[in-house]
Formats: sequence, C-alpha cells, structure tokens
Amino acid sequence: MVECHHDAVSVPSGRTPTGSLFDPLADAYAAARPSYPDHIFRDVERFLGRPLRGADVLDVGAGTGIATRLLIGRGARVVPVEPGPTMLARLRQRSPGLPAVRGDGEALPFRDQVVDLVCYAQAWHWVQVLTAAAEAARVLRPGGALAVWWNDVDAEEYRWWQCQQERLERMNPGYHRGYRARPFADELRWTGHFREVVTLTGRWRRRINIDDYLTWQRSKSYVAAIGDRLDDFLDAERRTMLRAFPDGVVVEPFRTLLVIAQVPE
Repeated sequence: MVECHHDAVSVPSGRTPTGSLFDPLADAYAAARPSYPDHIFRDVERFLGRPLRGADVLDVGAGTGIATRLLIGRGARVVPVEPGPTMLARLRQRSPGLPAVRGDGEALPFRDQVVDLVCYAQAWHWVQVLTAAAEAARVLRPGGALAVWWNDVDAEEYRWWQCQQERLERMNPGYHRGYRARPFADELRWTGHFREVVTLTGRWRRRINIDDYLTWQRSKSYVAAIGDRLDDFLDAERRTMLRAFPDGVVVEPFRTLLVIAQVPE
C-alpha cells in the first residue's frame, strides 16, 4: 500500500504545490458537483484485467474526494493528492482518517513504481501533459495504468444549453464552449511512456433541483470568472432553466470520456 509517512515520500525537485483556483469554490464544489458513473470503474477494471479491490491508487487533483470515495467503495487503497488546502480540508471532513497529500501531478511526492493506477477525475486538462505523464509513468508499477476522465454536459441539442453557452461566451470573453476539445489520447501516445492507450465513452443523466443546479454552476471556474456580473448570470440561468423545466427539477445529460494509458510490463 502507498504510505503517506515522511519515510515513504520523496518530493522531486523541491517543488511545493501552489494551491488551487478552486479553493474559493470548495463549498459549491462539495455541494453540487456530479458524481461519476459506475461504468468508468468497470471499464478500468476490464482494461487492467483485474478488480480495483486491493489496488494501490493515486487520485490526483482529488478535489473534495468525489472519485476518491467511489474508488474506495470498490475496494481500492486510495491516496488522494490535491494542491488546494481548502479543497483538501473538505475531502478530509468527508473522509476522516484517510491518508491525503497536498501536491500536484507535475511533481508527485511518491517513490518510483509504488502504485497500480493513477487517476485524474475532471483534472487532467489542468496539467502540463509531458511533465504529468512522465510523473504518472514513474510512480506506476509495470503494467499499471493512468486513467483520466471527464463528465461533460451532453446537451448540444437543447436550447437551454445553447442559451447558457452564448451567455457564458458573452459574459466571460476568456471562455469558449469547446475549451476541452483536445486529442487527449494522442497526447498520451506522443509522450512515449505508454504501450497502449484507449478511449471509452458513456452517457448518463442526473436529476437535480434548480437551486442545486445553480450551486453547481457556481462551482465552475469559468463561471466564477464572470466576476461582478455573476448574480446577473445566475438570475438569467434560473429563468432559462425554469422555462425548460417548469417543475424546478433539471434533467441534466452527461457524456463521460475516459482515456486509459498503460505502461509497459
């Protein structure tokens, strides 16, 4: 099992984590972020050819511990790694006694070849790929894997989503709706660290009341970046969503993208 005692930790290059832009959003994040569908973990198990039960796992960019708790629920031995002290505090509140490390994926504070799986849930797009891929490959045991995944709202066909995206692009000039459209699998192949890379997708839905839905919007960095006009954005969102869902219960469709990359045995 990966240990978090000082004698089990080796921090490369003297690097220390700088925190997280999500720290001010930690309460909203903990309250309303979506979970992850079970098929992600079944797909990871099929790819590895073994159950997650008993596997040593790093959950990097763990946030408030959404993926951490799901991995533990499947019997994995998980150490969450998170740069933000406030996010990490929320994780520890929900999972007291769980070993957790403040750090980031570009300088993992662990020795070589100590885990079976490195996960990034909703976080890989924040890292420098070459550095983070090398770090993941370094800490993985032979035949281990890096698994990165995202929930993306799958609502392009709906007018309420189109209105939301137009509003975001107008109120936050730094945002565009395709900001995560990248060749993630090819990027991992190009690093040269992995012998096999696969991409899997799945679709699912959740039902969420309008107030929690607006809290979920608050948890997004590009929504928070609206700044002084955030309340205007949320008021407009409430009106749009209540037109689409008059009973106040939003049915939100998601597409989950999973990319798994295996190091040589």
